[in-house]
Amino acid sequence: MKEKQMLPPRPRDYSDEHYTIVFGATGLLGSAIARANPDCIQVSSKDFDATSYIDTKNWFRMMSGAIENSTIHIACGLVGGTTQQDYSMFLGNAKMTMNLLECADEFQATGHTINYSSSCIYPQHLDVFSEEDIMSGILDNNKQGYAFGKLLGGKMCEYLNAKRGFKQFTTVVPPNLWGDNDNWDLQTCHVLPALTQRLIKAKREGADTLEIQGSPLTRREFICTDDLVVGALLARDSTHTTVNVGSGTDISIGDCVAGLAERIDYTGEIVYTGANTGTSAKLMQTTLIDFTPAHTYEHMLDYMVSQGATHGIS
Repeated sequence: MKEKQMLPPRPRDYSDEHYTIVFGATGLLGSAIARANPDCIQVSSKDFDATSYIDTKNWFRMMSGAIENSTIHIACGLVGGTTQQDYSMFLGNAKMTMNLLECADEFQATGHTINYSSSCIYPQHLDVFSEEDIMSGILDNNKQGYAFGKLLGGKMCEYLNAKRGFKQFTTVVPPNLWGDNDNWDLQTCHVLPALTQRLIKAKREGADTLEIQGSPLTRREFICTDDLVVGALLARDSTHTTVNVGSGTDISIGDCVAGLAERIDYTGEIVYTGANTGTSAKLMQTTLIDFTPAHTYEHMLDYMVSQGATHGIS
């Protein structure tokens, strides 16, 4: 059967109403996008099951009037803290991303779709990431399922742009995120909320020693979600399909812990186990766009302590 070809989108008429649609609007990143677009259509898993193609297409069909001329942000996904390699992470993220992108291709005539990926799509042997490095090596064993699901989205954006003959889909690749509406569940949260809560608990209990997994020399990059939203629009307006949007600098785990401990006033001894250190550094090259984030690592540490006192361990 001959593949049905989609007609090229009509030129955008700026007299038409333009909508912003955020998938994953209740999450860490999606809520930041929603804050920057207060009149946006906010979509979460309560609205429909994006892992079901039928449910996804029915929702797009119902909202086709808004989708036709829109900016779509795909900021949803299944996350599992340190358990991201399992089958469900791959299958859920792959289905979700492919269903949303396929329906965006069918129903969005003008506008743009931004697909948010993750730095875990880069090979594990690298400590500096450039867009040209994607699919050039083996992925981190601890996050392969999640990473493959995200890689599918990036390739699909490339294929959709090639099919159309112009750029309407962009994949944004960020480093670790921090900001409002983070996950503070110790079973599934990421490194910053986990470290903050453990230090707060050690301070409250008067612990003389706090043991932390890993090495203080390990370096990681973080970006505030509010800054990422700004960078994503620059990526959208660039000529590139896949764009790193990072802070441009990294910070050692030791400096993170020391900065948090100082703010929390924890004076006990901190002992690093040296286990599960992972790659010594992970720094993204953000060179395809002219972007400087507004928030520094000092802002990040101040924020984590202020949030940990209210959202963390009580």
